[in-house]
Amino acid sequence: MPYIYSLAHGTHENGAPFMRGLFMDFGDDPKVVDVGDEYMFGPSLLVAPVVEQGVTSREVYLPAGTDWYNFWTNERMHGGQTVMVAAPIDVIPLFVKAASILPLGEAVESTNERQRLAKVKVYPGADGEFELYRDDGTTYEYEQGKSELTRFHWSDRTKNLTRTGTKAEVVSEDGLVEVVGAGH
Repeated sequence: MPYIYSLAHGTHENGAPFMRGLFMDFGDDPKVVDVGDEYMFGPSLLVAPVVEQGVTSREVYLPAGTDWYNFWTNERMHGGQTVMVAAPIDVIPLFVKAASILPLGEAVESTNERQRLAKVKVYPGADGEFELYRDDGTTYEYEQGKSELTRFHWSDRTKNLTRTGTKAEVVSEDGLVEVVGAGH
């Protein structure tokens, strides 16, 4: 939820949809124009749903200009290629763009519960930014400025994640940050 809620805030602020065709993010890659069954979910996630009954694998085009990580296996792949991926009934093909910072919340029973961060996953490959947004989730008090922003910055050169702004509520600082592919 922290990723999705932050995307919704971004859409509220700038009007840009967080579910969009690949051409909106990868206009320099002419191959994305013909890709009609994949989409970006925010700036970080490439979703490649299975659209035919009984299919258990599918080809996924990874746009050029960046590396990609298979969300389920953490395997890093170069963009600009088509890969065959497993797609059993319970796993949707999902890829994370290098330089992404994904805030993941703890398990909660409903969105009425205040959710703390359980994990911040960093996908190296370039410098990255993410703005985590939070408000009370139930009122319009955000219209009076009652909200919180935590800015995350990943330096690929120093392999360091920094936070500025409001201190995010976390389950534990111990093990909070996971750099994918770094053995953490």
